[in-house]
Amino acid sequence: MAKIKQPKAPSFVLPVFKQSGITIKTFKSAAAFEKVLMKFLKRNNVLHLSTTKNDVPRTTPLEYRLDGFTFYILSEGGGKFNNLKVNKTVSFSIAEPYHPKKDFWGAKGLQVWGTAKVYSQKSDPRRFKNALKKMKVFESLKKMGQKELPPQINFRVIEITPSKMRYGSVREGVFNVTWEK
Repeated sequence: MAKIKQPKAPSFVLPVFKQSGITIKTFKSAAAFEKVLMKFLKRNNVLHLSTTKNDVPRTTPLEYRLDGFTFYILSEGGGKFNNLKVNKTVSFSIAEPYHPKKDFWGAKGLQVWGTAKVYSQKSDPRRFKNALKKMKVFESLKKMGQKELPPQINFRVIEITPSKMRYGSVREGVFNVTWEK
């Protein structure tokens, strides 16, 4: 069962928040926080995935799809796969555009830590096809007049299961709340 940690905003910023019309929320349950988190995730579709190998980090922007809080990424290659062969532990971030001249408190962002699984049509055909359905890949292909992914490309799915997520959006009243499994 998931749990959340809600740090208190430092007392010196509370008057500034109040003056800016911001009230920091207190979530009564993980489920209440998950609703706010899911709205953020559905508004966005690009994450910046960080992988490592031999203490060398690599970050890649990638499009994602969701099934609950499981993240699915379809990709054809890159150094991230070499990293994921040796280290399944990943981190990623998602942020919305921030315009501090318009709204100093408008930054919204999520940090995620989790474990990745990688599979392909060849390595696990059933799981691969099921992931494509969850990602609605076939619907997208149909709109483009195609029935399947180009077979000459070795597409793989990266499935990420979060163990911890930290979200902040002061304007929404969310002050660095952390969700953990």
